[in-house]
This record gives sequence, C-alpha cells and structure tokens, in this order.
Amino acid sequence: MSYVTSKRRPELFHVVLLFVATIILSFFLVDPIYPFPESVISGDPWWRYDPLIVIVTVIDDTTSDGNNKAEMIVNNLTSSDYFKEAGIQNKIIYADKYGYELVIKGSWGHIPALLETMKEYPKSDWLWWMNSNIFISNYSISLSSNVLRNVTQASYADRQMLIGYDCHGLNTASFLIRNSPWAKKFLETLNNPGLYKDFEDEETAMQMLIDFETIEVGSKISFAPLRTLNSLPFKHNCGNDEKYVWHKDDFVVNFTGCEEAKEDCEKRFEEILLRTKLVKQEKL
Repeated sequence: MSYVTSKRRPELFHVVLLFVATIILSFFLVDPIYPFPESVISGDPWWRYDPLIVIVTVIDDTTSDGNNKAEMIVNNLTSSDYFKEAGIQNKIIYADKYGYELVIKGSWGHIPALLETMKEYPKSDWLWWMNSNIFISNYSISLSSNVLRNVTQASYADRQMLIGYDCHGLNTASFLIRNSPWAKKFLETLNNPGLYKDFEDEETAMQMLIDFETIEVGSKISFAPLRTLNSLPFKHNCGNDEKYVWHKDDFVVNFTGCEEAKEDCEKRFEEILLRTKLVKQEKL
C-alpha cells in the first residue's frame, strides 16, 4: 500500500462523516427554514404526517333588507346577516392560518354537503363539519396537532369519526369525519329519509345507529373531550351546569338556541369577536 493511498483514506473517511452529519443536521433544522403550515404553529417536525383537512359549513345564501346590526337586535342573533358574515370571516381566518380547505355550501342539508365535499376533495383525510352557529373562539388550537392528536395515533387507526356531546347527548353541530368508504356509508345511511320517521331529530338517529347498528358503528367513533368541539354560550342551556358552558380559551362556542337569551347572546357574541380580533368593538 502506497503512502498516498493510506493518506487519502482518513481524508475520505472525514469527508463521508461530514456528509452524514450534514444530512442528519439538516433533517432536524430544515423545518424552521422551510416551514409547513402546521409545523409553524405546533412545532412538529416536517416529516410527521399532516392530514389534509377540509372545513365544511352551510350558510343560507338568502339575504335580508335593512341594517344588519339593527336586524340582529330586533330578531334572533343567529338569523341576522351580520352574524352570518362574521361567521364566514371567522372560519376563513382559521382555515387560512393552518392551510385547511374551507367549503361553504348555500342552503344545503349538512349531510348532503359532506357527501358532496367528499367527492370534490377525494384526497382529503378529514372533514370538519361546523354548522353556521359555531364560532371558533381560539385560533391557537390546531385540528391536526391538538384536536386529532389521539385519533391519528396507530391505536386509533380504525376510528372514523370524532364528535362532541353535552347534557343533551350527542351534538352534531360540530364533528370530524374521515373521507373514507366507511364514513361515506355511514352518512348515506343517516341521509335516508326513512330513518327519521321514528326519530325526532338527527342527534337521536345518530345515537341509535351508534348504539344498535350491527356494523359496529360505535367502535368507529371517538368522543371528544368535553367542550373540545362544542361548548354552550351560557349555563342555563344545560341546567346551570358549568362544565358544558364556554370557558375562556375554549376552542369553539355554539350559539344555537340564542333566541331564548337574546341580550346575553349578543354580549357573548361581541366578546368572541373581540377575542378573535375579527372586528373592532362596536355597540351592537
């Protein structure tokens, strides 16, 4: 072996070692340099799988005449154009922040809207249904990094749906569902008009499917921790039980039922607008 050859081998070893070290280092540092929407917020590294999420809501596209804010005071808060417009902006801001898709359907039933969105976004992993009365009150909470963290783990790989509940049982105003053959079949079953003839509402029909359906519906569904996907504006909505009521820093608030407490709802609505900096404070 020549002296030149023996001298080159240590140099080659150091070059290879430096190359490997550079690759490993870049593997950990590339995320801050080239951030992805979720990793910027959650701190998760780029190599972790980030599901494609589509937010789906239905807004009645009919409009009314007159001053929107005056209409909100005279009539029910959630039926006003002012509320609807703020709700759309609320969801747009959140979707843009995390890179989620947002689909707004006009005058659709929510199950047909979900089924149609599954076709329109065949590569999506999850759909988040929000009815028009749901407002996001904490933009810092990410669906993929916070809400779906447990459901996306290997031990929950067969779970197809994440739904919340309150004192009345299941609450279908806000839930997450996979874009999968099972989920499509489940929604199509719920969409069967014959299913509702024996039940007073959708929540009851869904609860019956979960409890008694032979295809093991219950094993496919996870229940979100309390107030994760639904919280109520005031304690009188649930027999004065505070645990169901919106708390500071909760993710969402559901304004359904505000016709029973118009003034209180207007104050809560203004508080949410201020917390999310959606509009400047104005007297309603």
